[in-house]
Amino acid sequence: MPMTIGMNRVGGYSWRRFSARAACLAIAVAAALAAAGLPICAAADERPKKLLSYDYNGGDDGGGEEGLYGDRIVTDRPHIAEAASTVGLGRVQVETGYTFYSDTAAGTTTQLHSYPETLVRAGVLQEWFELRVQYNAFSEYAASQAGSSFQRGSDDLYLGAKVGLAAQAGILPELTIFPQMRVPTGSPAYTADEVLPGMNFVYAWRVGERLEIECNTNVNRRRNPAAAGYYTEYLQTFNFEYDLSRRVMLFNEFVVFAQVGGVGVPQQAYSHGGLHYFLLPNLQVDVHAAVGLNEAAADFFGGSGLSWRW
Repeated sequence: MPMTIGMNRVGGYSWRRFSARAACLAIAVAAALAAAGLPICAAADERPKKLLSYDYNGGDDGGGEEGLYGDRIVTDRPHIAEAASTVGLGRVQVETGYTFYSDTAAGTTTQLHSYPETLVRAGVLQEWFELRVQYNAFSEYAASQAGSSFQRGSDDLYLGAKVGLAAQAGILPELTIFPQMRVPTGSPAYTADEVLPGMNFVYAWRVGERLEIECNTNVNRRRNPAAAGYYTEYLQTFNFEYDLSRRVMLFNEFVVFAQVGGVGVPQQAYSHGGLHYFLLPNLQVDVHAAVGLNEAAADFFGGSGLSWRW
């Protein structure tokens, strides 16, 4: 991703126009690849699950997200790491939740409520392709000896696509990419005022029948609230998921936020854990909690959610 450029008027306008076009182009290219594949009227067993395949003597070993319980819903929450699998052609999946954040730094205590965290995922054109849209809002309270403040409002709308590239083959991971962007639809307190493009690279291994290792490498453009500018954010996750049973799956992940060009934006690290409980194959509830691992990170966040598909 390009570095943050100077914030002069002409340069800033050119970057905003480039960002919007680049993000839209990435999603359009992914959709075109999906449309160029097999006809959607093909039988389910004839449609490829992934766009590509490894040139590997062992072939697809059936690992990945759906290796153990293939009929069960796979969600991108509550962990920060997103799943490598897509929802499947003709399916729609809705994921919702609530998260509470708490942090005390430099004599100020901040509490933030995040809701409804609604992500809608629709499988279109191919088994390996989905379109995604997410809406969220915040309520934030801050208090110090100097006084207190409160604000609330909507976050910028998230738009994206998910492209399943390759299934796991031996030691070669399951691969997925997410071209994505945030568009400036949010409230004044939370909008970035321009399109923020990004890309997420997901690589995952199923190790045995019950354990999966799931990693994300995110590169996103972000607004810097402290310096009236923009920077490049790098988000790295290492997520371990373990199936206790058909109904219960545990996870524990380590998350690092780093940046380039973000003056005054510190690196943050978290340990985050929780569980998925599957009421039905198409219905999941979740709970999660995290603690900050360095001084710049929030002290704590946690919450719960509900997801379903049809």
